[in-house]
Formats: sequence, C-alpha cells, structure tokens
Amino acid sequence: MNKFILLIVFSQALVCACVKNNGNGPDNPQNQDDVIITVATCNLLKPSTRRTEMSMDNPKVRNALAGTIGATKADIIAFNEVDETHISGGKYSLQAMCTSIKDWQWELKYPNRMNSVGTLSYYFSDGFAYNRTKLKLEESGFVWLSKEEDTWYTNPKDAYQKCGNPERILIWTKFAHIATGKEIWVFPTHLPHPDHGGALNMAKVVNHFAKLKAGDSPAILIGDMNSSSGSEPEVYNALLEYWKDGNINAKWGTMSGSSGKYYYPMEAFSDGHPERRIDHIMTRNCTASDYRRVVVTYTIDDTVWCPSDHLTVTAKVKF
Repeated sequence: MNKFILLIVFSQALVCACVKNNGNGPDNPQNQDDVIITVATCNLLKPSTRRTEMSMDNPKVRNALAGTIGATKADIIAFNEVDETHISGGKYSLQAMCTSIKDWQWELKYPNRMNSVGTLSYYFSDGFAYNRTKLKLEESGFVWLSKEEDTWYTNPKDAYQKCGNPERILIWTKFAHIATGKEIWVFPTHLPHPDHGGALNMAKVVNHFAKLKAGDSPAILIGDMNSSSGSEPEVYNALLEYWKDGNINAKWGTMSGSSGKYYYPMEAFSDGHPERRIDHIMTRNCTASDYRRVVVTYTIDDTVWCPSDHLTVTAKVKF
C-alpha cells in the first residue's frame, strides 16, 4: 500500500478535528423540491519560514490536511494555491488524498508549469473535487482574468501577451444534481493580493463572466478573495454588486496573521478578526447557511498548528 495513503489514518493523539459554527443555527426547513449541497473552499498555502512545523514533508502536516479535507464532508470543494508537490504524480498527490477519503472526482484546471508560453513560470494551480455519487459535472473550463480590462482570455498565449503573467484564473463548472436533475453553476477563483494589483478589476470581470455563463440559474462563487473585506473592502464590495455573502455577519477570520508573516500559531486564528475573512462562499439565486470554519490541528513542541495559514470554510447551499 502506498505509504502516503497510510498517513491518512489518523490517531487521536496526532490530530484533533472540529468544525466551528458561526451560530446561525440549523438550516431552514426545506420542501421536497429543494436540493442542499455542502460546499467548501480550501487554500493550501503553507509558510515557507517554518519548514519543520508547516511543511508537507512532515507527516503531521499531511495528516492534518487530509483531516481538514475529510472534515468538510463537501459535495464540492475548491482548492487554491496547489503547488507542484500536490498535483497528480507529485510528491504528495492531492488527487490521491481526495479519492482515498471520499468518492470524489478530482479536477485540476490550471497546469502548474507553462514554460511553452514565453518564459512564463506559474507556481500555483487551482482545482476542485466533487462528489460524483451526488453530482454530475456537465460543463467545465477556465479563463484568465484581466487586470485592467473588462475581459478574459481563453488561451495562455493571449493571456501572456496581453496580461503579462496570467497569474489568476476563474474556473467555471455546471453541475446537475443526480437525484433531481436540478442544475447549479460553481465558480472557483483566487483573486490577487492588493500588492499585486488588478484585484478590483478582476472582481468586476468575475461578475460579468458569471452573469454571462449562469444567467438567472443558481450560482456559487468560492475561493480566496485575498484582502477583499475588512480594511480594504473595495474588492469585496464589488463582488457584492452581483453576489450575496454566505455569511456577511461573520465575527471570525480565516487567515492566520498578516500576508507578510506565515508562521502564526493556532491562537492567531481566533475570533475578532473579520478583516482576515478572505476565504469566501458567495451565492446568487440560491441560499447559503450553516457557514463554518474547519479546524484541524496538530502539536509540535507544545505549540498548536494548522496545516495552512488559511482556515477552510464550508456552507450548505440550498437551490
């Protein structure tokens, strides 16, 4: 048996998993025509300054990440900042991790390297997995988001020539609920940090593209929107022109510390930092409830850690 798969077997002493509720209470009663799916977004970024405590080379980190993914119990889960060690055939295959935990179908929508296009080198990928026993993937693809114009690009050559390094994409997917045939669109994305520029324009492009694709159908936007709320709300406010925040009253953050320091212990994930709630689930023509953080921890030298500087979030979406 693959040694990596064995690492997914957790011991109580190694991993402590819990799901933090925001206090919204249970879902509203549903009628027989409602469909409810669980959606999650998971950013995998790991601190480079704490290799021992946070590296995927550490089995405690791998086990906690697998525990995080499993604890979402998601029907659709989006991943941001997937690096070359996570892709299929990489040192730690995220695909193998997902399929060993649940009957998920894995989709990686952006190649890790694009050396065939100029001198471009892209270090992070975006992808998603879904429950193939509950959902059927009818359509999917991705586009590069423009930093300056209200447009997008469908091939790397155009993106490279017109945007420089095309470092941000929008994935589009159309799912059918197998039991009922009802359809819903899901748009995973990862917007740039304000320091990189273009985030506000990209948010507007996301809205435009989603409207063109989904029309009036139920739709979900999920992913790391970076500094889109709190002290820099412009991007967040632009998204709200089209989407509804899955938990607009959140009092807790999803990021550990500032963007310049990725080595904070568990305490930095505490309540009282809504400006750090940069990982979002937003909806249109459907309703999100039971919005939660997934917290899976491990301990090294008496310090409690999480496997990423982001906390994974989930919500139940009714359509």
